[in-house]
Amino acid sequence: MSHAAQEAACPGVLTASVADGWPRPSTAWYTVGVLLLAYTFGYVDRSILTILVEPIQADLHINDTQLGLLHGFAFVIFYVTLGVPLGYLADRSNRKWLIAGSIALWSLMTAVCGVTRTFGQLFVARIGVGIGEAGLSPAGYSLIADCFPPQRRSLAMGVYTIGIYLGSGLAILGGGAVVGLIGARPSVVVPVLGEVRSWQLVFFLVGLPGLLVAALATTMREPLRRLKAAEATSAVLAEKTSAGFAENWASAWTHIGRHRVAYGLITAGFSFLGVPFNVALLWARPYLSRHFGVSPSEGAYIVGVTMLVFATAGIVSGSLFCDRIQAGGRIDATIRTGRLAALLVLVPVIAFPLMPTLPLAVAALAVVLFFGAFAYGAAPASLQLITPNRMRATVSALYLVLVNLVGLTAGPLITGALTDYVFHDKAAVGVSAAIVGAGSAVIAALAFALLLRPFRTAAEAEAQAAANA
Repeated sequence: MSHAAQEAACPGVLTASVADGWPRPSTAWYTVGVLLLAYTFGYVDRSILTILVEPIQADLHINDTQLGLLHGFAFVIFYVTLGVPLGYLADRSNRKWLIAGSIALWSLMTAVCGVTRTFGQLFVARIGVGIGEAGLSPAGYSLIADCFPPQRRSLAMGVYTIGIYLGSGLAILGGGAVVGLIGARPSVVVPVLGEVRSWQLVFFLVGLPGLLVAALATTMREPLRRLKAAEATSAVLAEKTSAGFAENWASAWTHIGRHRVAYGLITAGFSFLGVPFNVALLWARPYLSRHFGVSPSEGAYIVGVTMLVFATAGIVSGSLFCDRIQAGGRIDATIRTGRLAALLVLVPVIAFPLMPTLPLAVAALAVVLFFGAFAYGAAPASLQLITPNRMRATVSALYLVLVNLVGLTAGPLITGALTDYVFHDKAAVGVSAAIVGAGSAVIAALAFALLLRPFRTAAEAEAQAAANA
């Protein structure tokens, strides 16, 4: 089928054969830059809760377990139901407009968190944030994969994923600064809304600027989709039928089933590898306050700076490492990077709550954040290597659902539950974090070790299919 025929049959969805040229570097990196900014704002909105632990617990009368639910489960509950449909939409429509709409939605819902007055209301508002953010990464991964060839893709994915660490660090730093400024005033008066609690004002301040980022996202250029001929024909047929979503999902599920061991172990490996970082994101700052007596604003400064410097350095280093060994002929470079990260994060995770002084604890945290971030440019790049273009966003959405259920939800929630119901001591949250983080790192390392051979098989099969197209 000709390029023109594909475009005529699928309006708004550009396609390209694998022989066509890639976008100009300036265009490709502009796309990554805008996506990075969006992801940073998304993680600011997602992570701001971590600096507001004490005032929220005091005002809403909630324990550490409920806080874990707000941090993770409330966020991913609709991610689970809407992630895959939004991934399908990204595979079949203009991705930049989907991204812009998603940014606008989660920004507004973050601001809505600022008018909540009960645990239930805040829980529902956090669900809204999750609905919005479910539309970003599947479409973003797909855009980046169509902008960069495989041997340069881990670095591009890594730069995009820096948004996690920039957003988390800035949320903690900025939130800490605001808490420090208004800490003596538990309530403030806001025009139209009247008197609100100081922590509620923080949600307004971080949420509403995201609307400007949504506008900026519309300036990205939609790249050509690099479809093989068979994929393009399938996409055209799906667009012509009312059952397009069902057909695309069935096709994706068939492909996943063909390489089920590789997909299952990729998901398990990177899901459990994400636990140490997410546990540190929520609980490191409260631990420093509870165990060493630092103020919330001082703890926020320490954790925020450590995260910005060491997590960012970790993902850049890991992405460069992965691209280098992949350029040297290692088709399983992404998985080797994940295995290395899982092994190297284990010792500092265990050491963190055992450190007798604040500087030593911060040093251990820095190493946790470095290796916790090390493989997350490789993570999405690994999926692109074994997944046909026409289903990349759909498969990425399914992957993100599972990764967030384990890393973002289960890890922080189990940590809070151990603190509340096993140790019965808030100061023991560091020990709880070490138990959950170390156990998860061991599981991740085992998953990556088992994954090497099936991943090579799946990646070589996809590369051969592309070469034969």
